[in-house]
Amino acid sequence: MEDTGERNESAVLRKLVDEALEARRKKSQAAPLTEKSEHAGVRLDMIESLLMRLVRHADTSFRIEDVCLALLQGILAEAYAARRLLWESVVLPQLRAEGIDVNELKRRFVVQQDQAKDYAYGEAERIMQSQENEK
Repeated sequence: MEDTGERNESAVLRKLVDEALEARRKKSQAAPLTEKSEHAGVRLDMIESLLMRLVRHADTSFRIEDVCLALLQGILAEAYAARRLLWESVVLPQLRAEGIDVNELKRRFVVQQDQAKDYAYGEAERIMQSQENEK
C-alpha cells in the first residue's frame, strides 16, 4: 500500500490478482505447442477414430448415390423409350391420317417435351422450396 499510495486494501488486492492473472496468461502463451499433455494420445486416438468413421460414412453415401444415379438413369431411359413408342405407334399414325406434315409433327413432339421438362423442373423447385421452409 505504501508503494502504490493506495489507502484501500481491496484496490491493492485487485491489482495483485490482475498481475497474477496477467502472468498466468503470459506463461500459458509462451508454452510451446509441441508440449504433450497426459491426455494428448487419447485425444489423438479419439480424433482418428472419429475421422475414420466419417470416411466410412462418406464412402457409404457415395455408393448409395451411385446406385441412386444408376436407377434414375434407368428410369429416365425407360420413360423416354415408352414416350417414343407411344408417339410413334399411336400419335403419329393418327396425325398423319389427318394430313399433318413432318415438320409440324416434330414441332409438336418438341413442344410436349418442353412442357414435360417445365413440369419436372417446377416440381423439383417446389420440393426444394418446401425443404428450405422446413429448416
